[in-house]
Amino acid sequence: MTTLTYTTAKIPGGTIAVVVTNGVVVASSYRGIDDIRSRLLPEFTYKKSDLPVIKDVLKRYCGGELTALDEVEVSQPGGPFQLDVWSAMRTIEPGTIDSYGGLARRAGRPNAYRAVGTACSSNLVAPFVPCHRVVAASGLGGYGYGLAVKKALLKHEGVTYE
Repeated sequence: MTTLTYTTAKIPGGTIAVVVTNGVVVASSYRGIDDIRSRLLPEFTYKKSDLPVIKDVLKRYCGGELTALDEVEVSQPGGPFQLDVWSAMRTIEPGTIDSYGGLARRAGRPNAYRAVGTACSSNLVAPFVPCHRVVAASGLGGYGYGLAVKKALLKHEGVTYE
């Protein structure tokens, strides 16, 4: 049985739980560790730990060093297109946004904007993979943790979007 370590921290939008294995973030959630357990393999066990590197990155992000989250290595299971979308998502600079269609173009499949939405909704490592920076052509779009969290993250990064 594999034991994963996790920590929690307050960041814009609420308290986030972050799960790490071998220094790599494999899941995070604004809904706590039970939400993460429900989305990962059932054979994992979890141990709360301080995780000073993760806490430092989150503290720096909260303090205005908006690119700090980019320093964290992430890993999550997905198909080739999802992996391309998540990789492209990490190129969206803090303080900016992109549309589902724009992200589809970045990922090499310009007509796959709906599939981009699916990749956003299945992202296990938000905000390290910043799906909050992806908006619909018609407005803010959705966010798995709710629009209040999405708006809080965008506002923290200097984006006001209604």
